Amino acid sequence: VFVFVCLWLKMRSFMLLVVVGVVGVVGVVGLASGNDVAVQCNMKPLYPPQNTALPWHTIDLAKPPQDRWTEVVKPLSKQIHDMVYQVIDLLPSYLVKEILEKIDEGADRILDAFPAPYGDEIRGIANATGIDIGAIIIYNVAYEIEGGCTSIVAEDDQGELYHARNLDFGLFFGWDKANETWELTELLRPLLFNARVVNGNQELFNATYFAGYVGLLTGAKKGGFSLSVDTRFDNTYWRGLIDFFKGELSPDHQFVGFLTRTVMQHNATYAEALQTLTTSPMVGPSYMILGGTQKGEGAVITRSMNESLHLWTLANNAHKTDFFVLETNYDNWVSPPFFDNRRDPAEKCLNELGSKGVGFSGLYNTLSAQPNLNLLTTYTTLIHVASGQYEAYKQRCDTHPCTPW
Repeated sequence: VFVFVCLWLKMRSFMLLVVVGVVGVVGVVGLASGNDVAVQCNMKPLYPPQNTALPWHTIDLAKPPQDRWTEVVKPLSKQIHDMVYQVIDLLPSYLVKEILEKIDEGADRILDAFPAPYGDEIRGIANATGIDIGAIIIYNVAYEIEGGCTSIVAEDDQGELYHARNLDFGLFFGWDKANETWELTELLRPLLFNARVVNGNQELFNATYFAGYVGLLTGAKKGGFSLSVDTRFDNTYWRGLIDFFKGELSPDHQFVGFLTRTVMQHNATYAEALQTLTTSPMVGPSYMILGGTQKGEGAVITRSMNESLHLWTLANNAHKTDFFVLETNYDNWVSPPFFDNRRDPAEKCLNELGSKGVGFSGLYNTLSAQPNLNLLTTYTTLIHVASGQYEAYKQRCDTHPCTPW
């Protein structure tokens, strides 16, 4: 796993340098010509979307951990296999067999190091699908090193809170030149579903999932809080992951998806979730976006492995946006990079809506506007915690040309 992580990080760093270099040349030429492009809101009235709502499945935590996901993943075994191996097969072929064998040899140690019950749930998924256990482990930690998203918590003029998010994934994991799509992104969309997570007769929370992944990247507890995760990159985001697989990370550090699912299961309120998410040690950095039910309950938590670096809430109005907090994949107190500025267009759309326009329609339309909708976007989820209303839609950018990320 150490070798796999190092190879992937080197490959990703190289590709980013290439992209930044190419875009940088274009940007310099544009600036030299005085052709600065003004920030635009490309929002259109697209809500409600047609025929893209995600299916629902019930995940019962009263079942043994190894059986909880079987009904969902078994029919999708081939699709999960194809998606996971889209990533693995990018490595040199002579390494793939050796790396998976090494992961398989250490699988029990790795899975036992995950907080219960996640290791057993992953074992169950591997058994149900017949996919190599090492491949399923890689799948379940992939969000630590890749991802691009937009999350919003906004308050309407009546004090009602809404949470919305796009999840983007698949950058540099294969490019389909003929169709101008990211190959991994196209393989992820068929795996999407909404989960109604229960414990016997007790309803716990709703979440949006990719089949085969057991953590939580988007979810909500009716009357309690909502939560989404956006990937954060800093100069040490790889360190905790490598230390974990080498057995050198203290056991109190958690993977982001495992921590957020634990919070969703065991915390009851926005305040409890905020406390847990700002203080729990993590394997890597992250942005956690939290929404509640009361006026002012919206937050973007900027996390490193060991601490909260910055807290922007509706209550503290740290960036003078008044009725919303918003996060993409860059620290929100500095300007976004010129080659990936999704923040400013989204903020412009939100300001055009105003607090009176906040709701499922306005937020969906905001997240369906380029560049927040791009070739990496897999889904949009819309949440109203107070009522428990939870909607999620498969997303695809069909405009030509479309923003690549």
